[in-house]
Amino acid sequence: MVDVKDVIESKEMRDVITALHALKRRWAPEHQATDHIRPTVLALVGKYKAKEILEVLLDNHEYYPGYKEVLAASFGGWLIVPRERRVREILMVHAALDHMHDAEWKLGYAELSLERDITARYILTSLDFLIEIYDGLGGYQAFAQNPSFELLWITFERDEKSINTCVLAMRFLHHAIDRSSARGRPFLPSLSKAVLMLDVLKDKNPSFPYKEKYVSRSLLHQRWSQNKQTLALLYAASTIRINRKTLLQLILDGFFSYQNHQPYLDTWMRRTRYVAAHVFGRMTDTDLERKTMRLVGDGPATAFAPAKLIDIEAASFNEIFQKIIKD
Repeated sequence: MVDVKDVIESKEMRDVITALHALKRRWAPEHQATDHIRPTVLALVGKYKAKEILEVLLDNHEYYPGYKEVLAASFGGWLIVPRERRVREILMVHAALDHMHDAEWKLGYAELSLERDITARYILTSLDFLIEIYDGLGGYQAFAQNPSFELLWITFERDEKSINTCVLAMRFLHHAIDRSSARGRPFLPSLSKAVLMLDVLKDKNPSFPYKEKYVSRSLLHQRWSQNKQTLALLYAASTIRINRKTLLQLILDGFFSYQNHQPYLDTWMRRTRYVAAHVFGRMTDTDLERKTMRLVGDGPATAFAPAKLIDIEAASFNEIFQKIIKD
């Protein structure tokens, strides 16, 4: 029977390690940020470190392959359910699996060999990834037992509806601010005014599937009050179109990806800062703007128009908006 300790301490193993280090120095991407923090520490240990993770996603440093991808997955999960550690963990495992799959795909389809296996594991996947992410997330057992996206979507259903309700409320307020400004009339935005518009949408339009898409007033207030730091990010994400979907829809599907969506991050942050100033900056609840800016940090903001309301939404908006302006 093989003695594992003897194998690990053998001269042959030392020679293999020396050779692997030589391969890594020549072929593996170098990462500048050698003082980085492990993804599991940032995302899963103690309070979720959203600000620090967002700073990593926005910086220009090179990290080992898969590092930003896994953190981005955790950030998407945090935006949906900020207090659910398990959801972040599941999405991080899915992102890790995607990274490992990509490493194998880059090799092409051919018979497995020692050379191909070493290239996939230690160069394309990277030893740092295997230690900090694969092993850090629980290794084979955690990856084998990870729930599917289909199960996650069932879990997300109520959260998705509450987020969509917040987003529609913010769209109403955004329209009201822009329209009143164009008329030179003062308008003080508040959640209660948006709720009036939502109530009209729900109560006066029995054919409109309100309960299928949105949540009650109490659940809206709960989501709004307990997750103030995420509201502007979610609303801004709903305004960014990527092919046929919005960035928000991709986040809610669990598909937010650093590799695919990094080109949109700057626009997302700029629009978030604009929402913080243009909408939240006019509201009496100063926590909304303060918590948003503390998360995304100072930087440029880009103005944008709110998405067009569909006819039935516009009718509900107009009924309440006219009353508010007249008052």
